[in-house]
Amino acid sequence: MSDYSFSNFRDFFEYNLKKNNRDSDGAKIFTLNDLSKKLGYRSPSLLSMIATGKRLPSNEILEVLFDEWKIDSNQREIVRIRLEIEKRIKKNKPTMNLVEKLSRIDKKLKYQTINLDAFNSIKDWHNLVLQTMVGTPVFKEDYTQLSYILRRKVSPSQIRKGIESLLKTGMLRRNSKTGELENIESDDSHESTHDIPSEAIREHHRGMINRALESIDEQDVADRHLNSLTLKFNQESKAEAKAFILNFVKEFNDKFHDNESSDVHQLNVQFFGHTHYSEKHNQDKDADL
Repeated sequence: MSDYSFSNFRDFFEYNLKKNNRDSDGAKIFTLNDLSKKLGYRSPSLLSMIATGKRLPSNEILEVLFDEWKIDSNQREIVRIRLEIEKRIKKNKPTMNLVEKLSRIDKKLKYQTINLDAFNSIKDWHNLVLQTMVGTPVFKEDYTQLSYILRRKVSPSQIRKGIESLLKTGMLRRNSKTGELENIESDDSHESTHDIPSEAIREHHRGMINRALESIDEQDVADRHLNSLTLKFNQESKAEAKAFILNFVKEFNDKFHDNESSDVHQLNVQFFGHTHYSEKHNQDKDADL
């Protein structure tokens, strides 16, 4: 599992904290207070705020954690960039240049993580589908035809506005000689940004999940695959589980992305809780032990 699978520093911190805080028998080696003292801090309050997501680490703290957890140089650079992206998003500052830098460093990354600035303009689910379609062998900028190809889920007018939005955000461009649409990264797939609380992203997920629901009745079983798993799950494994899912999405894309195909499919992954126990319930449960 790669440490730089996380776009959310809180998950990166939680995962590495637990990864480096167990002996061979699975027993805890130290507390957050112990780690704070080891790193030269008098109080655990700073690391506690980082662990709960209330604040992001300074560059100084980040480098100390890198040394403590023995993070290799390539992963360090990627985490630095992801952390800076997270800081800029909190301040509503542009992040596209950092996303591009991240893609250059992580050469194995065959898809792009879309930054929040762009996503605010393209929250509608069909815009990413349209962007993916541009450059495919049979693509034509015919809004009526595109509406038909997209199973009439969107109108020709919505498609026109979507393409205008993609052009405005720089995710599509027109060829200076032919005027035809071009995808900035024609061989890319597109994954939505994860772990950023944005209503734009929530709206995008709602749209894609609705498409999945409709496929149950509208598409033949041979053309789609739906699967679910209900399991008992330890909350302490949440960061590791989310990283595992992110790696699966990357591996799926690496294996099945076909730049020569005109067909566009969707892979959705949902992981959520069915049950919710109050903090008092958990305390009572611990007391029973």
